[in-house]
Amino acid sequence: MKSPLGLYAYPWDVIDEGADAVLDAVERAGLNTLYLTTWYHSGMFFLPHNPKRRLYFPTPGALYYRPGGWHGSHPLAPPVSDLSDDWEGFWMRLADHARKRGISLSAWMPVLHNSGVGTAHPDMVVENPWGDRITHTLCPSNAQVDDLVLNVMDDIASMGLFERILIESIEYLPLRHGHHHEVIGVPLDADTEFLSSLCFCPACMRRMREDGVDGEIVRSWVRETVDNALAGKPREPMGWTELEAGAGGAFGAYLKTRNAGPTDLIVRSAEAIRAADADMTVACLDFGPLYPLGPNGRAWQNGNDLDRIIPAIDELHPTFYFTDPEVLKAAVARYNEVVGDDIAQVPAIRAVLPQTESASGLSSQLAATQGRASGFTFYNYSFMALETLDWIRSGLHRNAPALAGDLS
Repeated sequence: MKSPLGLYAYPWDVIDEGADAVLDAVERAGLNTLYLTTWYHSGMFFLPHNPKRRLYFPTPGALYYRPGGWHGSHPLAPPVSDLSDDWEGFWMRLADHARKRGISLSAWMPVLHNSGVGTAHPDMVVENPWGDRITHTLCPSNAQVDDLVLNVMDDIASMGLFERILIESIEYLPLRHGHHHEVIGVPLDADTEFLSSLCFCPACMRRMREDGVDGEIVRSWVRETVDNALAGKPREPMGWTELEAGAGGAFGAYLKTRNAGPTDLIVRSAEAIRAADADMTVACLDFGPLYPLGPNGRAWQNGNDLDRIIPAIDELHPTFYFTDPEVLKAAVARYNEVVGDDIAQVPAIRAVLPQTESASGLSSQLAATQGRASGFTFYNYSFMALETLDWIRSGLHRNAPALAGDLS
C-alpha cells in the first residue's frame, strides 16, 4: 500500500465545488488520498474558496450517507444531512472520479463528539462531577451509544469505497473544546481542568460498581479538590502519581474503569470494520500529544489506552497541532518515546491558522514530525487558502521526499 498523503475535506466542499475541483486540490498538494467525513458534529465554518457560500453551519451530528436498516428504529438515530437527496450516487460518483485519478478515499468521523445526538439525548452524554450534562460528548459507557457507533462503522465499511476508516474522538473530551460561546474565565491548572471534565453519569457509576470502585467517594474527592482550588486554597498541582493516590487510592481504580469505556469501543469498532471488510485499513486519530497532563504509561487523559488500542488497529494519526517550534519538537519526542515503532504513524498537520501561517512554518512542522512518519494528513481543505496546497507540495518535497516521491 502506498504511503497515505491525505487532504481532509467535507461533503459540502465536493457538492459546492464539484468532485473534480476537490480532487484537483489533492493533486495540486502532491497528495494521494482524500479524507472525507461521513458523520460529523457542529460548527460555524468560514469557507474562503467556496463558490456558493462563505459560512456553513453543519446539521449537528448528521450522517453524510444513506444508513442501513438499523437507522429507522434506533433510539439514537442521527439525522441524515439534506445536502444531498442521493447520497449513494454522491459517493459512487466521487469514488469513480477518484479512481480514475489514482486517488484513494478515506472516511473519517469524530464519533463521540456529537452535539446533535447529545442534545437530543442528554441521558447519553458525559455528566460531570457536579451533575452537569456535557451535551457535545457522548459517553461510551452507554450500551445504546456503543450500538449506534458499531452500526455506523459497519455501514461505512460495507460501502466498499474506502481504503481506510479513520476513527476520531472515541474518547472523553477535555473541558475546553470550543463549545458554542465557551467561556472559562478563571485559571485552571491542568489537573483541575482534567478533574472537571470527568464523567459520573449513571452508566459510568454502574460500570464502577461492577468493577468494585466506589464512585461516590471518587466523585466527592474530585468535587472537593476542584472546589477548593476554585476557592483559592493553597495547593500544588498534581501529576499522575498524586492523582492515582487520590480518594485513598480509589481514583487510580476509577481511571482504569474509565479507560475501559473508550478503549473497548475503539477495539470493537475495529473488529466491526474488519468484519465488514477484512482488507480495510483501520486508523485512529490520536489527540494524546495535545493533552497537558502527558502520558500515564501509554494512556492519555482522554481514556485512550494505547497498550490495547495499538494491537487492534493499523495506524495512529497523532495530532501535532502546535504553533511553537520548540513545543512541537518536544511533543514529537515525547510521543515517539510513548509509541515507539510499534505501529505506523501518520502525523496530522493543521494547515490553517493559527498553526500554519506561511510556507516556511508548514515546512518546519513537517521537518519536526517526519522522523517516524509513514505518511501525513493535512487539515482542512475547506478552511485553507488555496496557496496552502502549494506549501504542502513544496514542504513534502523538501522534508519527506521518500514519502512524496516525484513531485515535479
